[in-house]
Amino acid sequence: MTPTKAVVLDEWGGELTTDRLDVPDPGPGEALVDVRACGVTRTIENAIQGGLSDDPAFTPRVPGHEFAGVVEDVGPGVETVDPGDRVVCYFYLTCGSCDNCRRGDTARCTDFGGWLGVQRDGAYAERTVVPAANLLPLPDGATFEMGAVAADGLATPLHVCERAAVDDTDTVLVVGAAGRVGIHLSQLAALRGARVLAADVDADRLAHVDSVTPDAVMPIDARGDDVAERLRATTDGDGPSVVVDTVGDTDTLAAAWDVLAMGGQIVSLTTHHDRAFAPPMKEFVVKEASFLGSRYATKDQVVRAARLLADGRVDPVVTERVGLDEVPTLHERIRSGEHHGMAILEP
Repeated sequence: MTPTKAVVLDEWGGELTTDRLDVPDPGPGEALVDVRACGVTRTIENAIQGGLSDDPAFTPRVPGHEFAGVVEDVGPGVETVDPGDRVVCYFYLTCGSCDNCRRGDTARCTDFGGWLGVQRDGAYAERTVVPAANLLPLPDGATFEMGAVAADGLATPLHVCERAAVDDTDTVLVVGAAGRVGIHLSQLAALRGARVLAADVDADRLAHVDSVTPDAVMPIDARGDDVAERLRATTDGDGPSVVVDTVGDTDTLAAAWDVLAMGGQIVSLTTHHDRAFAPPMKEFVVKEASFLGSRYATKDQVVRAARLLADGRVDPVVTERVGLDEVPTLHERIRSGEHHGMAILEP
């Protein structure tokens, strides 16, 4: 057993508290990791509220999945990592043996075991034990903070851009651009040569987007009934060729659909419970449009995302750094909409 300080959730939808725990020694196929940086994000807040699973058998639970650290110890049979290795963690608990896993499409695992921080303890802690198969090499030159950003905040946008084949012919509309996925997606799409329309709903959020993105990114106020008209005007009537939805607001999606370019694509990447968006089928044909779902990222994309940050091709945008004791209050701010961007826990 290894003593550690951690943030603990007693029940889904409940309050977070800090506590001292005994972390078990790593078992077969597992590794003990010294957590150096972990994202504190809206995705984890969704998990805390039971948005991924609300099975009471999985609580109490230590949340957190977007992390990087150093391997301290390994269990029997582990050959992929060694003590002292710098690692970044993969979010999904995958089988490793189905056809999709074996060809590298790990986000499409057909024997899916759930999520780190939900079915098993995550990284809101000084140390955590995880499957060694989830630990990926943190590239040279990448800081632990970069690893935490890459783990989801940039790996997810990389998967989106590759799903939609974003290139220099595209105008990409990012809905929810001030969030950690939106801000890194805006940078990455611009890096791939696209013109980017970065939409959000608050002046401070839009100012933040403008301050941390390149000139190819244009902030767009998504408030008001004239959003569709303004998007048409901004694109000279053609409309965006790719719309990436990180929010799930159906009114905004409807406006985006109305102005979507011929042959355009809408990409949705968040699990929106009890929400539906269904244009008439004939409109898909008339526009020859596509609606794509995008599911996290592959392990390879997580590592490549970290390399993009290490090489300086994408900037890690971190708005706040906190310790373990500050995490419960930060989640209250996330829940109330008072926080945007990506905060990093430094245990």
